[in-house]
Amino acid sequence: MSNLAISDWRHVSLTMDEVGPFRRGAETVDFMGDAPSLEEADQPPGPSNLYMLLARNGHGKTTILETIHGLFGLLASPVVGRFADPEAEGRAQLDVRATWTIDGRTSTVLLSIWTGSAGPLVSWTGDRLEDEAQASSWARLGLARGPGSVQPTEGSDELGVLFFREVVAAAGRAPAGTFGNAFDLPSVLLFPADRMLMAPPGRRSVEPPDNWVYQPAHRFGTDGSSWNGSIENLLVWLAWIGEEQLEQALEFINQNMFDGDKVLRPPTRRDLVTHVSTATGDHPLSGLSHGERALLQLYLRTIAHMSRNTVVLIDEVELHLHTRWTHRMYRVLKSLLRSLPTLSIVFTTHDRELIKVFDHRTLEPGLVKGGILLDEEMT
Repeated sequence: MSNLAISDWRHVSLTMDEVGPFRRGAETVDFMGDAPSLEEADQPPGPSNLYMLLARNGHGKTTILETIHGLFGLLASPVVGRFADPEAEGRAQLDVRATWTIDGRTSTVLLSIWTGSAGPLVSWTGDRLEDEAQASSWARLGLARGPGSVQPTEGSDELGVLFFREVVAAAGRAPAGTFGNAFDLPSVLLFPADRMLMAPPGRRSVEPPDNWVYQPAHRFGTDGSSWNGSIENLLVWLAWIGEEQLEQALEFINQNMFDGDKVLRPPTRRDLVTHVSTATGDHPLSGLSHGERALLQLYLRTIAHMSRNTVVLIDEVELHLHTRWTHRMYRVLKSLLRSLPTLSIVFTTHDRELIKVFDHRTLEPGLVKGGILLDEEMT
């Protein structure tokens, strides 16, 4: 098998047809960083690493995120996401540009992943591949859900099948570090609008967390409905497998989430409880505000489960957050993108005031901002 290494993973476009509210023929979301649908913006060329989808409810914001997650969910084991059902409606194609190194030879490749049809929905041939996608090769991977497994369609090519095999072979491997240090292969982390953090029920023990292994698609909704699916279990596990990983996670949280008035402590080894120290004493994680718990989940899950080439999808980014927390969250996400150049973030909102916080017209080092206004009535 060829030795495949991937870097600089960036979404270029997503095309959907008969998916959710997108039923007027194929419609495309462009992730290039010119933000034409918001207002005029002078952004550097290339795919965005920070992208805003703005619309009222019911105009397709969530569908876009779930479609991206669903395409990668077809590569997961077991299959997850909106296309996991063999009878799922619709066609979709995601185009991604990345640097591929195969057996020591490096090139810029545009990978098209699609489902719902034998061939690609969008063709990248001739000058279009070089001029619009800024790539030298086009890799094609169609995915069809059969009775027992997902397989490449006839429209796939050798490069697409190579990518498919590499991802399938890596699924299930345990990571060896935080902040994406474990895997080169790409992943998608979806934070749906129903995310929240609760105190886990039942007995506590030292066990691997749910979703700990590499998978191309993760979904993090309500956190804490079980011990293995809780943030506290994740912190306990980090403490047991290596103090360095736990220290990195706690340092990030304490530097970026709190203003010095609170400190997240390592889990106690006696009762496996994680406390937050404040001026009034130590309190369990359940003592944090709703907004603080939501941010804690977002930050910890991202730094613990990301690979070197991860796209984080956040639905209704302002949910549960006071305006002050929203502003702080944007600062943290921008800092994370600057420190981790292979990370990308796509988020949705129906709050038009967040455009001011997003500040897409201002160039910022390490950021390529983009966005689209899905609902013309919000202009």
